[in-house]
Amino acid sequence: MYLPLNTSVKISGDGRVAVGEAPAKNSKPVRLINKDEVPVFVRGAGRESREVHNFGVPESLDADRFIVVEVIVPSGNWSGIPPHKHDTYTEGVESNLEEIYYFEAAQTRGSDSVNNDPYGLLRVYASVEREIDVLEEVRSGDVGLVPFGWHGPVSAAPGADLYFFNIMAGPDPDRSWNITDDPNHAWIRDTWHHQDPDPRLPYQS
Repeated sequence: MYLPLNTSVKISGDGRVAVGEAPAKNSKPVRLINKDEVPVFVRGAGRESREVHNFGVPESLDADRFIVVEVIVPSGNWSGIPPHKHDTYTEGVESNLEEIYYFEAAQTRGSDSVNNDPYGLLRVYASVEREIDVLEEVRSGDVGLVPFGWHGPVSAAPGADLYFFNIMAGPDPDRSWNITDDPNHAWIRDTWHHQDPDPRLPYQS
């Protein structure tokens, strides 16, 4: 559910609720997005396959400022690849968006093995003059902050499926999600044309 400025809501029932927010200037319509309305697709190919739920992107949601997605990375796969950035606004080329990851990790679906410590990895590193250097294990409940810089990959360790709730927002005059690939790794996209998507995806709930 999308709520604009100066709006309150009461939710009752059982379950977990994730709340993503960002400063806004313009009020947009309240919007309830049902499960069957959420665009779901597989991005990448081979071991770079991941499942993306694009319910909060500009094409799906009329919001003022933020962009919100969910991503599922199967065991052994890589997301956020090639590493990329969106920290310098150039109209139509690159957006200036800070990014937050909220992670959940679980034993691989369909596995008979017991994994008592499912986890993934998050990498963030410097672009141009602003220093940042992050390489961390991530587990359920962890939050990753990307104020700027190249980021990726986010990888799921063997035996662990990784989920993340992704929120992006920034000061740009337009609400867009344009990225620049790290030129040292941009070639990875070309390899997807010769591979099939991971057959485990999309996951069925």
